[in-house]
Order: sequence, then structure tokens, then C-alpha cells
Amino acid sequence: MNARDWALFELDQRELPGWTPNDLRRPCPDAPTDPRDLGLAEQITVGVVKNHLLLLHRIEQYSGRKLRKIDSLVQKILSIGLYQLRFLDRVPASAVVNEAVQQAKRFGRTQAAGFVNAILRKAAGDDGISEAAPGDPCQYAQIVLSHPRELFERLEQLLGPSQALRLCEHNNREPPTIIRLSSGVDIAQLQSPGVTLTPHERPGMFVVESAKKPLLAEWAKRGIAQVQDPTAAGVVEHCAIEPGHIILDRCAGLGTKTLQLHERAGPTGAVVAIDPAVERCRQLRSLLTERQISNVTVYGAGMLNEIPKLASREFDVALADVPCSNSGVLARRPEARYSQTSVALASLEKLQKAILDD
Repeated sequence: MNARDWALFELDQRELPGWTPNDLRRPCPDAPTDPRDLGLAEQITVGVVKNHLLLLHRIEQYSGRKLRKIDSLVQKILSIGLYQLRFLDRVPASAVVNEAVQQAKRFGRTQAAGFVNAILRKAAGDDGISEAAPGDPCQYAQIVLSHPRELFERLEQLLGPSQALRLCEHNNREPPTIIRLSSGVDIAQLQSPGVTLTPHERPGMFVVESAKKPLLAEWAKRGIAQVQDPTAAGVVEHCAIEPGHIILDRCAGLGTKTLQLHERAGPTGAVVAIDPAVERCRQLRSLLTERQISNVTVYGAGMLNEIPKLASREFDVALADVPCSNSGVLARRPEARYSQTSVALASLEKLQKAILDD
């Protein structure tokens, strides 16, 4: 599995504006085993998502066709190639074009191979394509920075056009990797050749540079450090937790905050974690087993009334970090920018209230 093919499978699972998911009609295979291929594949996937509206604009401009007349899977293949041509330089343009043509043939779009070739060759030789001028902030944000109009208009009302554009630019940059040290761990335990650790403004957190995913996974498995966004980590600080407390983690997710709560409650306390996703619960249970943590119980459920044994349970603290729009972390959740519609936000608000009532 090469980097481009894995990126195509990953993008095919995503729900992005104008694209139908599962064009390939098969599950995503295992990720590339070569760390370099995996790194490139992930870079392409995130890059295409972050620049989705720009890439669609370029497909229309170079082809002279409306997107509705271009096969969705062909658009995905073209987007991967256009992203590489525009933002990456490690692969020669001729190789990018050839790989895209072969990919189209490999995934059943043989008749579109010539079309893919023509579009990408045109793109490789012309970077002067007409986009949007900064003089029109809304159009510039939508086309060049790939932030939908409805989202930008909301940001513009809150921040003004200049600051809203700065935020959109920030969202398109690669966010730093930040870790939270586990309680009682000394930073010296994380020292590794070639890895730089810089203290973050939030105590107990560090910005990490040049650390590969296997090393980050090893730290997490050993329970000494966990990759976590500082904003998310700050949630637990608002809970008045004391050693021995019984805590309810109402929306546990993958359990990053669950582990924080466990650290605060200590060995004499307990945490009950609830999440409706079967796979997230499985991963959290596996992590707890690896770390030999026995005083955290995980339940797979959407609402508390689905768990009879908790009907009369009392808790000292309940944390309800309810599902949110992710509008505060768009640099880390690039897909979320495409779901900031009034309809989606109203539905989300309804879910949040239902959880709090529960």
C-alpha cells in the first residue's frame, strides 16, 4: 500500500462538501508499514482536507467543467495530485502526474486517465491560476483558505474581517504536537535523541518536536505522557477533585480526560466512564488493561438510563465534556470547518442539552 493509495482510501471515507463517501466500495486497508510512506500519506490526507475548497476550485478552473460533471472519485484523485503539486516538493511534478494517472487506472477509472493527465500537466506548468483577491475577505477565505462562507461570516461578526482571516490562516497551519506529563513523571524520563521538549505555558505540558508516532505511542503505553490539546486538558482543572472522589466521566471519548480524572482521584477513588462508541470503549478498556488501572469502569451507552446498575449510583463530581462543534480547534480538526452550519449547530445544541438533562 503506497502513500497515495492509502490517502485515497482515507479521503474516500470522509464526508466532505461535494463528495460522495465510499466511492471505492471497500474498507480502508492497513496503513503503510514504512514510516516515511505513512507520514506522507497522512500529510496528503490532512492537506487535502484543509485545502478542499481551494482544490475543488482549481479542478473547475483547469478543466473548464462544473464539478457536478466530474466523477467524485476522479475529483479525489485529482485533489491528491493538485495538493502535491501546490504544497509539496519532495516528488517531481512528472512523477506526481504519472502516479495519479496510474491510480485512476488502478481504481477503475481508466477512461478518466487521460483527463487526469491533462489537468495535472496543465497545473504543473501554470501556477498563475485566478483565485480570490484579499480585497474580498469572504471570497478569499472560502476559496484560498477553504473556510466555508457561513463559517467565515460568523467569525467576521465576532472578530472583524482582518482577525477572522488571521484565524483562518492559523487553522491552515500545522499545529504543534503537545503532550501532558502524567502525575509524578519527570521530564528527564522523556529525553530521547533528536527530540526537543519545550515547556508550554500551561504547567505540566510540553511542545514536542521531531518525535515520531511510535515514540509518542510508547510514552502513552508506559503512562508517562499523553498527546493532548491544552484546551482539552484544561477542562479537568475546573473540576474540584480530591483524592478518593467517585467521578462520572459522562462523555469519555478515547479516555484522555478519563486518565486525568483518574490521576486526580488517586488509587482510593474511582472513575465511571461512559461513551456510546463501541470502538472507543474497546480502545479505552485496552489502554486501562495495559496500564493495569483497575478503578476505572467503562460503559458503552448513549444515555445513563441504558445502564441500570448506575440508577442509584452517587458521584462526587460529574464531568460532561459534551460533543462540540470543534470550532475552537479547527487547526487540529480540519474537517470540522465544513460542518459549522446553522442546521448542524442547532442539532448539536439539542444533543448537548439532552446529555445535560440525562
